[in-house]
Amino acid sequence: MSKVFFASLRSALATLTLSAVIVTGLVAAQAQQQPTPRRPLPKPPAGARGFEQYGTRDASSRLISAGATRDIDKPRIPSAPLLGLAYDARPYFMWSPDVKNNAPSYHFALYDGDVAVNSAAKVIYETDVTKAELAYPATAPALAPGKLYSWRVMSMEDGTKMTGTAVSFFVLSPADAAEVKRALTNAKLTNAKTPAEQMKQAEIFAEYGVWYDALRIANDLAVANPSDEAATNFYDKMMDQLKASQEARLKALQEAKNK
Repeated sequence: MSKVFFASLRSALATLTLSAVIVTGLVAAQAQQQPTPRRPLPKPPAGARGFEQYGTRDASSRLISAGATRDIDKPRIPSAPLLGLAYDARPYFMWSPDVKNNAPSYHFALYDGDVAVNSAAKVIYETDVTKAELAYPATAPALAPGKLYSWRVMSMEDGTKMTGTAVSFFVLSPADAAEVKRALTNAKLTNAKTPAEQMKQAEIFAEYGVWYDALRIANDLAVANPSDEAATNFYDKMMDQLKASQEARLKALQEAKNK
């Protein structure tokens, strides 16, 4: 074959190689520009969005270990789903008190990721409190939107340090938070002032399955005015829904084991 042919072949191969490099670079650049997959808001086929969003991880073992109820004789049980949602990046946490041992304090710990899955999860924030509740303080490390966190509490029982069940939650991603904010804006409830407005705000959070914010509002209203039947009924309904959901899932798991 002629030298001209080989020269043309080398030129063509060089061009193809350069084109491949360019295409590869463009694909890599486009991949880097793709948005990080976000966890969408729960959307069941009909009705309000549920609070219990377990996913497919180790929910079965933790559900059994947590027990199916929120009875007061079971201390350190979080008043929250195993996988919840928070609109406010300063969530309100609550758990069943240790009445039997009259615990003088509880040690609260918040983790980066799910400590029930990864026991080496890093502690982001921890503190001791005297009540079975905690409003995440503004001075604590900021929680990132769209990120998974978990928490649990510990207390002393008959001289032994006892650790409660860990539950996890997501702070809503920007896109999900915007969806909830639109609902609040459309209802003219972005700056709810009266108890009636706050109650409606809690109902919107509940509709979107945003447990932590709905619980905070309901609890605040019930504590401020124990005779507020709307708030106390809403609070009780949340707890009943959580309990019923856990009982149903526990029953389903036990039936599956028996097959």
